[in-house]
Amino acid sequence: MRIISSIVDWVSTPYTIFFILKDPSIQHGAKIRAVIGLVLIFAYVISPFDMIPDFIPAAGWLDDLVVVPLGLALLRKITPGINVVEKTKRAQASVQKIMVWTMVALSTAILLGLAWLGVLIYLIVRLIAG
Repeated sequence: MRIISSIVDWVSTPYTIFFILKDPSIQHGAKIRAVIGLVLIFAYVISPFDMIPDFIPAAGWLDDLVVVPLGLALLRKITPGINVVEKTKRAQASVQKIMVWTMVALSTAILLGLAWLGVLIYLIVRLIAG
């Protein structure tokens, strides 16, 4: 489950930036500050250099759980008029939908592939035996 939430967070950050840039009601300067702040938070999360290294079980993720909300709170202060948390939640919901449909499509493709493989094996056995 941790891997899926990490993927959602990783993919949703650029999508959040897209939502902010697409919003016509946001001033240009606020958009730039929001994008720079989100990029810095994103870079911290994916960076191998943390206050507590991520390879330490549980403790390595604690700094991410503290730094990211603090970064988003600071970002809300420096970008008035932009609800970064709302845009982030919207992006995460969209990414989760995409991931669900990707898993459904992948599962369907695997099942169809296995069915065709079964038909092919059946035909080969019938030709050899028959």
